[in-house]
Amino acid sequence: MTITWTDWQAATVPLVLVLAAIAVLLVDAFWTTRDKQLKHAVISLMGVGAVFFGLAFTLVKRNDFLPAFCRVSVEGPAECSLVVEPLTVGLWVVLLGGGLGVISLSAYALLDSAIPVGEYHFLLLSALSGGIVLAGARDLATLVIALEVVSLPSFALVALRRDRRGSEAAMKAFLVSVLSTAVMLFGISYLYGVTGSLYLQTLSSRMLDLDPDLHRVALAAGLFVIVGFGFKIAAVPFHGWLPDTYVGAPIEVTAFLAVVSKSAGVAGLLVLVTGGVVPSGSSGLRTALAILAAVTMTVGNVAALRQVEAVRLLAWSSIGQAGFVLAPLAIGDARTVVAYLAAYVIVTIGAFGIVAVVQRHRPAGLLTDYRGMVRTEPGLGASLILFLVVLAGLPPGLMGLFTKLAAFGSVIDANLIWLAIVMALNVMIGLAVYLRWVTELFRLPVDDPFNVNIENPAVAVIGTCLGATVVLSLLPATLFTLAR
Repeated sequence: MTITWTDWQAATVPLVLVLAAIAVLLVDAFWTTRDKQLKHAVISLMGVGAVFFGLAFTLVKRNDFLPAFCRVSVEGPAECSLVVEPLTVGLWVVLLGGGLGVISLSAYALLDSAIPVGEYHFLLLSALSGGIVLAGARDLATLVIALEVVSLPSFALVALRRDRRGSEAAMKAFLVSVLSTAVMLFGISYLYGVTGSLYLQTLSSRMLDLDPDLHRVALAAGLFVIVGFGFKIAAVPFHGWLPDTYVGAPIEVTAFLAVVSKSAGVAGLLVLVTGGVVPSGSSGLRTALAILAAVTMTVGNVAALRQVEAVRLLAWSSIGQAGFVLAPLAIGDARTVVAYLAAYVIVTIGAFGIVAVVQRHRPAGLLTDYRGMVRTEPGLGASLILFLVVLAGLPPGLMGLFTKLAAFGSVIDANLIWLAIVMALNVMIGLAVYLRWVTELFRLPVDDPFNVNIENPAVAVIGTCLGATVVLSLLPATLFTLAR
C-alpha cells in the first residue's frame, strides 16, 4: 500500500511567489489609472513584499525538516519530491536575497523605461519561484520542470524591451536552453531506465547495486545531466550564449541572470551531487566536474582581461566565478558552495547597481566612463572598489578571501592539488581583471568630470550590499552557517 502526503509548509514560499506573480499581472491588467508612478510603486511593493515574506518565512523555519509530496510505502522509506532542510534553506536565502535585490534595483529604473512593469514583475517572480522549487527538488522530474520554470521567463525578460538586440539575445539563449534540456532529458531517461526511479534517494541507493555494465550506463547518463546543467550555468564550453545575452538584456535583467538564474543552476547541480546522482565513489564524474571547474574559471578570467565594456567584463567574470563555485561542488562540499554563492550574489548585485546608475548617464558602458569616480563620487567609487576586490578574493574584501580559501581547502583536502594550482593561477588573473577597472576609477576623465544623480532605490540596494559586505568581511563565519 502507498500513501501520499504533504506538509504544506514546505510549499509555502513557492506558492506565495506564484500567487504574487498572478496578482501583479492582474493589477497591471485591470487597474486603470493615469498615475503611472503610483501603479508602478504598488506593483514593486507587491513584488518586494512577496519576496521579503518568503525570506522571513525561510529564516523562521531554518531548523525544521519539511517534506512535501511524499510517497510512503511498506516496501521502503518515504520518497519526497520537495524537501526543506538546512541545504535548501541556505539556497533559498541566497535566491530570495538575490531576487529582493534585483526587484529593489528595478523600482526606479523601470519608471521611464519601455519595459512593461506588470509583465516584468510577473516573469521575475515566476522565475524566482522556479529557482526556489529547484533548490528543494528531490526527484528528477521536479528538478527538470523547476529548471524550465526558471529558464522560460528569463528568455522573455531578456526580450522584454522589444528591441532587436534583446530579441537576438533571447533567441540565442532560448536555442541553447532547448539543446541543454534535450541533453539533460536524454541522461535522465537512461538513469530512470537503469534504476527504475526518479527519486534521488532511491536512485542513488540503486546505483550502488547495479552490475558493472549498467553502472557504466548510469555514470554516462549522469554526465549528460551534468552537461545539461553546464549550459544553464554557462560553464565552459557551454558558455557561448552568455556575453551577448548579458549585453542585449536590460541591465536589471542582466543582474537577475547573473545572480538568481545562475544561482538556481548551481543549486540544481548541487542537489544532484548531494543527492547521489554523482555518487561519492564515482571518481570519473567528480573528475569531470573538477576539469569543468578548471576550464571554466580559466577561460572566463582570461577572456575578461580583453573586455572594455563593464557589462561584458562582468559577464566573463561571472563565468570565471562559476568555475570557482564548481570546484568545491565537484567534491560535494555544500557548505562552501552556498557560502561562495552568497558572497558572489551580494557583491554582484552591488556592482550591477553601480553599473545601472552609470549607464543611465553614460549609455556606452565603457570602463573609461568610470574615470574620476573616486574624486567626484567617492561613495560609489569606494563601493565599487570593495565589490571588485571581493570578487578577486583579496583584502580588504575579506568575505571573498575567506570563501576562496574555503574552496582551496576543500580541493586540497580531496587531494586535487592540480585543481588548487589552477585556482591559484586564476586568482592572479582575476586580480589583473578587476584592477584594470579599479585603475580607471582613479584616472582623470578625458571628457566631462564624472557626476551622476543616484535614485533612492539604487542607493538603498548599493548601501545594503556595501553594509552586508563589510559585516560579512568582519564575520565571515556567518556565511558558512547558511547550509549546515
